[in-house]
Amino acid sequence: MRLSGFALLFVISITCAFAQVDIESRRMLLAQTGESVWHSEETPSALGFFWFNQNNFPWTNTALRIIYAGVYLDTELSYFVAGNTNSAIGFGAGGGFYLNSITPYVNGERLAHEEFNGDDVGGRVFANQTIPNPTPLPLNLRGTYAISQKFYRKSQTTEDFNLPPDFYVQTMQAELRFGGIEPGLLSKRGAELYLEADANYRSGFEPFGPASPPTVLGHQTTYQRTFGSLAAKLPAGPTTVSARLCGGWGEQLDELSAWKIGGNLVNLQPLAYTLHGYYTREFYTDRFALANLALSVPLVHKHNLAAHFYGDWALARGVPPEVRDAHNYFGVGTGLSFRALWDTDWLVSYGYGINAVRNGDRGGQEVGLALEKKF
Repeated sequence: MRLSGFALLFVISITCAFAQVDIESRRMLLAQTGESVWHSEETPSALGFFWFNQNNFPWTNTALRIIYAGVYLDTELSYFVAGNTNSAIGFGAGGGFYLNSITPYVNGERLAHEEFNGDDVGGRVFANQTIPNPTPLPLNLRGTYAISQKFYRKSQTTEDFNLPPDFYVQTMQAELRFGGIEPGLLSKRGAELYLEADANYRSGFEPFGPASPPTVLGHQTTYQRTFGSLAAKLPAGPTTVSARLCGGWGEQLDELSAWKIGGNLVNLQPLAYTLHGYYTREFYTDRFALANLALSVPLVHKHNLAAHFYGDWALARGVPPEVRDAHNYFGVGTGLSFRALWDTDWLVSYGYGINAVRNGDRGGQEVGLALEKKF
């Protein structure tokens, strides 16, 4: 069931990723999986979901987004004020199993006795404003109030561990997005500046952590985060150059609220930030900087065959059970994409984590497989 957990977490990331109302018609099926291939203690990770988006549906001057992933469903309905797509208000709701599951790693070793599963149900209201400007790029501001309830359960390996209690979280979030990047596994265009800040309050929250020896991994009822990202996908002749520089700064974060870094899976933000060659979501961090560079080179026009080359760097400070120290992490990778089987796009990738710790040695190897079908 851990595989479903990653699928559902990714769905949550999709619902949070937009700082504007998406008015494009979309029908998309996506699935990804990643696995370490040498000296691995990684929990298998996979995801899959169907994304439906339609403007002027179910009524005129509304837009509906539905994301479905088996045991999870999220919906969002936007209303364009006075028929003006620059101004929108709306609400969303969703819930499902395994949304807040935790798998901690320290020095490449999985802390199986400290794994646990988490479920989630919640809703949100928001206001979105597109601001006219002299550039062809949209400028969007969005404010959101969300409330959700978290439920935690032992996994098959949890042992001698005090789980977090079931509790509520209230969130106030502000977002600014200038520009945008076309969604998709192999999208080739876009430029974007994204800024986000949120303040969160937990009610009914109590300390959690190992019972013996007694250790507290988290106890704060409030936490705050700020995040920024600058990204672009631009053509350079037949080659597509993709680059992203991002970072986050958090106060009073624990492993429940921290950012997660690591893995070959792509376009997962904010579920996980890509760092080729490392376990998926290997590092939990409260303060980080991350740079990704990718080159996509077409090889054969038939079947859209293309080669991909990746280089990643991260500077991240861990949260307990990791030591609160900052470390540099470097990853490189390569991949091959093609179109086959009912016009489905496939991406096979390999990553090498240059300073990943594996059985007391250095160097991690990770493979990834992704597919996307647009209808």
